[in-house]
Order: sequence, then structure tokens, then C-alpha cells
Amino acid sequence: MTASTGRPQLKPGCRLSPAGDLLLIPEGALRLEGPACRILRFCDGTKTVPEIVAALLEEFPSADQAKVSEETSAFLVKLVERAVVEFV
Repeated sequence: MTASTGRPQLKPGCRLSPAGDLLLIPEGALRLEGPACRILRFCDGTKTVPEIVAALLEEFPSADQAKVSEETSAFLVKLVERAVVEFV
């Protein structure tokens, strides 16, 4: 699956901390800043990237759609490269 057709989800062993400011991974933790936590909360394997972007735009109606889409995709690609997110 790819970012354009798949539905992102956290890989086994990865989860958000109860406070939501850390992404717990087998090697440690990644501190989440900005909209990163909101993006990851949508990564449950049920939504496509365009659906995640649409949900973010509902929360931030004044945000630029192209920028939100580009930054969300780039963020997810980085997490795929770190073996934290997979597309199903």
C-alpha cells in the first residue's frame, strides 16, 4: 500500500502515551509537537491520508489545505521510514 491508497496505522509495539505528547516505540520515545499527535490519533488503519487531512481541516478551518496535505504526507513518510507507521 502507498500513502495515496493505503490507510496508515501504527506498527505493533508503537503507541501514543496516555498524555499524547510522546510516541512510544520499541527503541524509546519520540516527542510529538504541533499537530503530530492529532495526525497519529487518526492513524488507526481506518482512514486514508486524504480523510485524515479533511479531519484536520475541520479542526483548523483557516489552515491552507495544500500545506496541511503536504505536511501530513511528509510526516507520515518519515514515520514509515522509521518503521513506526505502516499502510494497510
